[in-house]
Formats: sequence, structure tokens, C-alpha cells
Amino acid sequence: MSFKKKNILLLIGFVISLPLLYILSFSNTLELKEKYNNLKKEKQSADNISANLLGLKQEEKYIDSILKSENVLLNNSFQQILLKKINFYRELHAVEIVTFKNYTEVIDNGIKCQIYPITIRGDYNSLLQFLNYFEKEGLGEIKSYSFLRKKDYAKRKEYLNLEILFKRVLSE
Repeated sequence: MSFKKKNILLLIGFVISLPLLYILSFSNTLELKEKYNNLKKEKQSADNISANLLGLKQEEKYIDSILKSENVLLNNSFQQILLKKINFYRELHAVEIVTFKNYTEVIDNGIKCQIYPITIRGDYNSLLQFLNYFEKEGLGEIKSYSFLRKKDYAKRKEYLNLEILFKRVLSE
């Protein structure tokens, strides 16, 4: 047998033995290495739990301090919070609250919601700014709004009113 044939047989034997070697040894080694890496990650996450807990406690204190500065307490109703936000804006701009009625509970697309009818009086630009401010507060959604011009015959003045239907989705 020549060297060429021996080399070819050796090469064929090597290629045939590769899958056998993979099945017998390499696959087990790769599986064990993957398990080892997963266990290592789990150990790191377990070690980080105490650090995460400390961070969450600090975040809770920070959020509580923000809520205290905004005078939002757990026993405050949503209606009180809403009225405080409107009054904050009212103090800074030339608008006044005409009506702030109690909410009505409705079911909108299978979701329980509260609708708050609110009427604000002021000039057009202030009322538009109020709508923008109210949307940015993120307390809920402005379902609809309309501008109405009202005339007070006794005082001979015209007023611009903004009627808002504010929607709050209830979490269950």
C-alpha cells in the first residue's frame, strides 16, 4: 500500500470518527459547560438580590418623599388629587373652575372607568394651555372637550367655557 492510499484511509477514518467522538465525549462536555454557565449566572443573580433589595428600599423612600412633597397620601381620593392639580393650574393662570361634578362609573369596551365632568372658564389660550397641562399630568385620559361661549345677560359679558370629560381607568 502506498503512502497516498494510507493517507486517504487515515483521512476517511478521521472523518468517520468525528461524529462518534462528538457523540461520546464532546456533546457531554458542551452540555456540562452550558449547565455550568447557567449555574454561574444564577449564583450571580442570587448574590445581587441583597444589593437589589437595598436599591429598591432607597427607591421606595425617594418615591415616598415625592408623594409627601406633592401632598398625595394613600387616603386621598382620586377626586381630591384631580382637584388639587386643577387648583394648582388655576392659581398660576387666569382660569376658574365653574363645575366639578362627581364621577360617573361606566364600562368602556369591557373596562370599568370613571368619567369626571369638569367645566373651566377663561380665555382661549389659557384653556388650551390647561388642556395641554392636564394631558401631561398623566392622571388619565381626556375623553372629550368642547369650547362653549356663554353670555351673562345681567353683567353683559361673554365667557368662554371649556367642558371636559375626563376618563380614569380603574385597575382591578
